[in-house]
Amino acid sequence: MITLELSLDDLLRSRFAISAVGEAMEAAQALASPPAAAAYARWARGQEKTLRRAAREHDLRPLFALVPACSYIPDFLMPLPRSPVGDLEAELAEVRATPVERARAEIEHCLSLRGPVEDDVRTQLQAPDVVERLAAQIELLWEASIAPLWPRIREVLERDILRRSRALATGGLAAVFEDLGPLITLEGHNLLVRHRLPRTRRLVGNGLVLVPSAFVWPRVMAALDTRGPVGLRYPARGIGTIWLDSRSDRDTPLASLIGPTRADILNALDAPAHTTGLATLLARSPGNIADHLAVLRGSGLIARTRAGRRVFYSRTNLGDALVARA
Repeated sequence: MITLELSLDDLLRSRFAISAVGEAMEAAQALASPPAAAAYARWARGQEKTLRRAAREHDLRPLFALVPACSYIPDFLMPLPRSPVGDLEAELAEVRATPVERARAEIEHCLSLRGPVEDDVRTQLQAPDVVERLAAQIELLWEASIAPLWPRIREVLERDILRRSRALATGGLAAVFEDLGPLITLEGHNLLVRHRLPRTRRLVGNGLVLVPSAFVWPRVMAALDTRGPVGLRYPARGIGTIWLDSRSDRDTPLASLIGPTRADILNALDAPAHTTGLATLLARSPGNIADHLAVLRGSGLIARTRAGRRVFYSRTNLGDALVARA
């Protein structure tokens, strides 16, 4: 168990952010050993051909050697995002700026915690240009496997941040982690993070960077050994909606009652969303989604509220009951 000792200053300095490079690295680990129950398991299996095709021209084995089952990934490969929006180029530039001495030390630590790797892979990981090689491999993995789904992934991550930001404003830090137990729990001023190694870290006013992820489940990743704030990568709420179009069975009771697209919309509205966001998640046109939203609203299953220039939709009590019953 990791224990993070928080103060009021830590709460005030905490922030949410999206990490594009972090998602690529978490996806690499998910591809290397996908949990059978993970929402992304079918996607991971479907990526086998994509990765085999990429491997014909690029050797990705060094990158995958650094995502072992022990769950330690070198910190320099997952820099805490400075921007809240997930800027791939900026994050890769930070990876490329890593001093080679630091990279080698973290790589050796990672390799010491896992089983043996092929001699030629170890040779590549000890090369003088290892940082640039790994950054290029992350970029290749991103283009092959993450970029096609990134609009959906980012939409889910943004919705998670919106929901938890509102929870923080209305219910404090306890409300932020309310649905993340037993992975993360708050006891007084201590944030408890489930981990196989016992660690205690006092934040001393540096705060937290909370980074939602589509691929980190069923784990939580904590960046404890870097200067500045502690980073926590946690499973985003609603990640199942990312993979909606990869489900082979949409013949559910709810779909039979109101239609598959309206069922998908109602299921996706476990957190408020706007028309464009739902269209991105469900791979449909905004106009098509708007038509279905009108029907659901007319049936009393959803309500709408305006926030600035956007109109957000959310389930009513009747909609919640229908989803729960189905």
